[in-house]
Amino acid sequence: MIDNATLQGLAVILGLPLITIALGEFIERLDRNLNPLAEVLSAVRNLLLPPLVLWLVLRQFFQVPEKASAMRGIASCYWLALTYVLLLLFNTTLSTGRKHKLIDIPNLLFQFLRAFIVLIIMAYILGRVWNIDLTKIIGALGIGSVVIAISLQDTLSNLVSGFLLIVESPFKVGDWIKVGQLEGEVLEINWRAVRIKTLDRDVVIIPNGNLGKENICNYTLLDKLHAVRLRIPFSYEDRPDTIDLTLRQVALTVDGIEPKPVPETVPKIFNSTYIEYEMVYFITHYNDLERIEAEFWHRAYYAVRRAGFKIPFANKLEYKLDFLPPDTDNNPEKILPILRSFSLFNPLDSATIEHLSQHGKIELFGIGEKIVCAGELDRAFYILLGGQALLLKENIEGKKQEITYLTEGDFLGETVFLSKKPSLVSAIVTNTVTAISIKPSAITRSIQQSAQFALEISQFIDERKKLIGIAAGIETKVSSTKETWPAS
Repeated sequence: MIDNATLQGLAVILGLPLITIALGEFIERLDRNLNPLAEVLSAVRNLLLPPLVLWLVLRQFFQVPEKASAMRGIASCYWLALTYVLLLLFNTTLSTGRKHKLIDIPNLLFQFLRAFIVLIIMAYILGRVWNIDLTKIIGALGIGSVVIAISLQDTLSNLVSGFLLIVESPFKVGDWIKVGQLEGEVLEINWRAVRIKTLDRDVVIIPNGNLGKENICNYTLLDKLHAVRLRIPFSYEDRPDTIDLTLRQVALTVDGIEPKPVPETVPKIFNSTYIEYEMVYFITHYNDLERIEAEFWHRAYYAVRRAGFKIPFANKLEYKLDFLPPDTDNNPEKILPILRSFSLFNPLDSATIEHLSQHGKIELFGIGEKIVCAGELDRAFYILLGGQALLLKENIEGKKQEITYLTEGDFLGETVFLSKKPSLVSAIVTNTVTAISIKPSAITRSIQQSAQFALEISQFIDERKKLIGIAAGIETKVSSTKETWPAS
């Protein structure tokens, strides 16, 4: 019969190498897969196993008493190694919002768990391993805690407020909040303070105690939509429905403004010289607020100018006119010589060109705006007088294919000559464009009155189609477009 001591000896002699080899193989495999748990298992093999095996050998084979100083020292080393392994496991598996790990918890709770593990194991080492009476220590701490609480009122207030933040969870790392007059993104929540990053890229540290005394507005909790409200003054001569439609179209072209809820503009304040309108649109990425707002104002300037709206000098100047002054930029007498300078209109007689000038308008387009949009009907026929626009073709997957750049003397909006055919391309302004826009009805009348002009337009459309086909890598078969024009 083999006695227990021999079995225990064989278990230690054979078991320890086998466990060490198995852990080594497992650690090597985790290392190859870049798994962070490899470091934890290495600590178990190198730090936790040696004191455990040494303690078992001394206790079982050499019958060394547990209360011996050597045994207590080995036991202390084992529990300290276990503390290190547990903390390492926490650091590896738990995330405080800054790293992608297995479990995401608030930083304050993470620090509390670490401190709790250390205190519990230290109490066990002192009380069970070294037989120290902890009641005296606790009593001394109880008396000292009164003095500590009085001297660290602010610190304790921040600590308690920090725990309440975890329980209530009014915000988390990554949320955009407003505290008092401060707005920013939450970067970190710890036991003493919350760090937020403002739109100015500044980091502000707010003590938890101060947070408990302020109203906290969370822009991203439950609903990521955030309303942006802008005030714009307009003249009494401008119609509210036209203003609403114009600014809504501008908002829907800005990247970052949500199409639903639909942006809207409503009159809010009626002053003596102007009406103040409020423009409301919604965004989901608050960190892009300034970019979105700047882009909206930039495009709104050109859209308002093209629409002919009057922006009054609010409460700065009052005047009375018996009639509105003429728009010198859009005077037909100024547009007429420009049209005559283009060879495209040579087949037309003077009366027809004059008719076109009366239905033409000089317009400005800002960078990023679309003069024409693929899939939509062209609103007018455009003649570029200055600036630059990029002609793009979009496929079904939304991939954009550059065709060419249009500059002074180029034309746009050729589908106005066709019968309700949407545009095949988009034209995006890359450098502020000045263009003459001619109403579709006027340009159609010119085609009906001149066969030579119709032929010129047909050739222009065919060339544009070829250019689109070449850029898209498609062999395009061009057919006559005359049959799609309105009959005279």
